[in-house]
Amino acid sequence: MATFYFLDVATALESLHDFWASVSVTMPPVVHIGIVSSGDKIDDATGDLVGSWGGTPQAEVVGSGGDQFAAPAGVVVTWTTDTILDSHRLMGRTFIVPLSYGSYQNDGSIGSTTLPNFDTPANTFLIAQSSSFVVWHRPRKARAAVGKLKALTAHDGGHGLVTGVRVRDRVAVLTSRR
Repeated sequence: MATFYFLDVATALESLHDFWASVSVTMPPVVHIGIVSSGDKIDDATGDLVGSWGGTPQAEVVGSGGDQFAAPAGVVVTWTTDTILDSHRLMGRTFIVPLSYGSYQNDGSIGSTTLPNFDTPANTFLIAQSSSFVVWHRPRKARAAVGKLKALTAHDGGHGLVTGVRVRDRVAVLTSRR
């Protein structure tokens, strides 16, 4: 599951569908990507729900790469911004997992012919949504020091417009936090 944030969803769903359809050539046919056509509006600063939105339903995207794949392995698209919040440059990541066997080189790295299958659609998506696609930074509540845990100060959430995209020739492996 990937979560995307937009300031305006009027054209976002179609652009998002086009992005997933373009990268689906690297994914096995067992991958089915559904794009929700409604969701929640949130207040950036507090994270509180403030409404809902709805858009035009999009067709499901199905992977069209080869049948063989390693389930937890794929690629990461890093969305960059010029925004600094909480003393850090705001960035977002989308993990695209799994990739078909043919997306890799013999040494296990991402194939050089595979990288454009991510770079081009990601940049096309970014251009189409240049005034709407954002990375959201969650607010944080204050916490007193407890044992070895240091105290945390509260900060508001916020967002930054995505201004760049980076896809590295590095395999990402998803692991569970549980």
